[in-house]
Amino acid sequence: MHWLRRIFGSLQRRRREAEMKAELEHDLSMRVERHLAAGLSAREARWAAEREFGNCARIEEEARETRTAWLLENFCRDVRQALRQMAKSPGITGVALLTLALGIGANTAIFSIVRGVWLRPLPIPEPDRVVIVQETNLARDVPFFSVSVPNFVDWRARSGSFAALGAVRTRAMNLVDELGEPEQVTVRQASSDYMAVMGVRLLHGRAFRAEEDRPEAAPVALLSEGLWRRRFNAEVSVLGRRITLHGQPRVIVGVLAREPGISDRDYVLTPLAADLRVEERDGHDLDVIGRLKPGVSIEQASAELSAIAADLARAYPESNAGWGVRVSPLDAILVREGTRAGLLLLLGAVGLLLLNACANLSSLQLARAAGRERELTVRAALGASKARLATQLFTESLVLAVAGGVLGVLLAYWLIDAWHSSPFAATLVRADEVSLDGGVLLFAVGASLCVGALTGVAPAWRMRRLDWHVALNAGARTIAGRHRSLRAFVVVQIALSFVLFASAGVLFRSLRNLAQAEIGFRPQQVLTLKLAPTRDEQTFYTRLIERVKAMPGVQAVGLTSGLPLERFNTSVHVVPIGPSRLAPGQSIQTEWRIVRDDTFAAMGIPLVRGRAFLPSDDRRAGKVVVVSETLARSLWGDEDPIGRQINPGGGNDDPSTVIGVVGDVRNRHPGLPAAPGFYFSGYRTLWWSMTLVVKTAGPPEALAPLVRDAVRELDPTLPVFGVRRLEEQVAESVGDERMTTQLIGAFAVLALALAALGVFGVTSFAVSERTREIGIRLALGGDTGRVLRLILWENGRLVLLGSAIGLAVTLAGAPLLATQVYEVSPRDPATLALALGMLACAAVAAAWGPARKATRVDPAVALRAE
Repeated sequence: MHWLRRIFGSLQRRRREAEMKAELEHDLSMRVERHLAAGLSAREARWAAEREFGNCARIEEEARETRTAWLLENFCRDVRQALRQMAKSPGITGVALLTLALGIGANTAIFSIVRGVWLRPLPIPEPDRVVIVQETNLARDVPFFSVSVPNFVDWRARSGSFAALGAVRTRAMNLVDELGEPEQVTVRQASSDYMAVMGVRLLHGRAFRAEEDRPEAAPVALLSEGLWRRRFNAEVSVLGRRITLHGQPRVIVGVLAREPGISDRDYVLTPLAADLRVEERDGHDLDVIGRLKPGVSIEQASAELSAIAADLARAYPESNAGWGVRVSPLDAILVREGTRAGLLLLLGAVGLLLLNACANLSSLQLARAAGRERELTVRAALGASKARLATQLFTESLVLAVAGGVLGVLLAYWLIDAWHSSPFAATLVRADEVSLDGGVLLFAVGASLCVGALTGVAPAWRMRRLDWHVALNAGARTIAGRHRSLRAFVVVQIALSFVLFASAGVLFRSLRNLAQAEIGFRPQQVLTLKLAPTRDEQTFYTRLIERVKAMPGVQAVGLTSGLPLERFNTSVHVVPIGPSRLAPGQSIQTEWRIVRDDTFAAMGIPLVRGRAFLPSDDRRAGKVVVVSETLARSLWGDEDPIGRQINPGGGNDDPSTVIGVVGDVRNRHPGLPAAPGFYFSGYRTLWWSMTLVVKTAGPPEALAPLVRDAVRELDPTLPVFGVRRLEEQVAESVGDERMTTQLIGAFAVLALALAALGVFGVTSFAVSERTREIGIRLALGGDTGRVLRLILWENGRLVLLGSAIGLAVTLAGAPLLATQVYEVSPRDPATLALALGMLACAAVAAAWGPARKATRVDPAVALRAE
């Protein structure tokens, strides 16, 4: 039936065309008869009638444009014409498609990352009602903190704003079963309401029962889908099987579907089973997540919990005085502030790259339209309207943009796949939700249409303003205003490239400064690995350290509860005992670690005063600590801190005596000042997981197998995890900054290449159109060097103008970049000068070829061609 419709449609169009021509001919013949009656000859009457009637071809075209079907036919005709033009100029078409693919592909890929990590709603029912609840103590400079178990229990019992209030505590534990090697897995200890709050679904088995969230209940566990598939081969028979977590047997009762907002694919979920008889109110280690009741706002829930917190502060002043509550949307907490800032910078950078691509394509389309002015002028003389010709040029830009958008989506697919395999993805929550979904494809379509519209405006507007009579008389090579339009687009490209290149330069200098920052320890040639023995820990560590010390190439061995620059930092409020610089009863927020053996020597942390810990600093001796220089100055100024006492956590009972002072260590970030800190004796107490630190004389990787063998000899069931060089930890701490810098640097290089391409195109076009002028100059005795300098100077002015505009934009936007850089100003003169120099070199390199071509013009050939 399709061929019948085509035949019928063709016959209909022919009938309408015949009727229109007959009507016009009838009107014209009546005018001829009137002039014949007035006494004119037949020939004169025909000419007079045609002058009165006007251009028949144009009248026919305007009549066709009034019909909807004809508009569709015109559009299809314009699309076919656009495809022919693209095939006619494969070089220009290839450059345009490559430009569009880079611009749209980069924007689509970055938007996909931003959408998946940040903008996409959490895949849980009514995510706007899910909030995270944290404790806060502004008097102690603690804007947010984890929650203690007793406080959570009181909130849940007394609050009426939540449909459910759940809590989770995250630990790393040893998993042992009969299937494979022991390994370290993430264990999420969750309350009975946690799954209801987060909308976690089950693939197999059952969820926790309320009675299982008690210390005396039978120990059960749920496996994540990732762990179930990887370790247990996705076998349903795993239900009812027994596993051991950190020495405690548990029965698997279910398998979870992927939990929204959780970056760990492999984990075990167990009941929190908090024992309120042993949990303390100052032990802040729970993440509390709640689901608001319908109609309850975040402000109302915050006000209610704040009132409850005030009651608890009055009831338990020693642990709760000064502590309040902070309620925030869950999706606002999952993505760190630094990550959000980096994503915004990337969006701005790819936006500038896309505008650069638009300017480049606009100049290409304008140059192509200029080359066709003679053709378009003849068509206009034959009856085509300016609007009709402008529409055709606009459609050509639109078709080119859509084709570039298709290539851009393919490029974005490859970029996203490569990003998933990069180390950057591992640092972001919800990274596995980044994909080319419907929303991202809609963005790509919208970007392509916008690019087509923006790049089609210039040639279409140029055609509408063109005086056809002047164009026919003057020839296509002398139409005024063409060069100004092309140069304007080049100036825009240079300005955008300057902004990107200057920003990338500042970020690179900031990253270099971070790499050279004084972090307080020496990470070179240090091997680290994590262990979590479940029995007789002190004896195990002592024997292991003795064996490692005896290995060849080992210079020092230590043990610490946490490495510097790890995401998780432990802190406590310290109250000095006796005279100090603080007011009576005032405390100071302080980071802490547990260390033993030669940890300070192995990590290169200098011992400034006193001594380090000795094996005699165990439970039989009094409590002793080693403090950092910042903590010592904050508490006692320039006085000798040795022998002074502090009480971590407040109060005056069982204080700790200072036996040594060590250098400051930046534990949070290389760009942040070192916070006050102190160290507990690892001979007295240990953390549930400790990190072995080994300073080696040679490459630390070579020692890793020997240390693994030593652990296996002491405890074959103990997994070794986190084996890495300490330098890797330092590099990972600036992962966000490195990703942002490298991507913006890549975009800046692409923008620079597009600007150079624009300079090359404009210079080539100008040389081709000024062939006669150059020939006359050379015929009158001008030297080729003068012609070369003339062409290069004209491009130099474009670079200076574009750089001046880019400099103004860069200086105006400097405050936006200032919060993202370390020890460098966004207005740094050296960086701005480098950006100008790179643009100038790229412009000269791009213009050199066409300029040299101009010097080889043969005057005789140029004048004869005219």
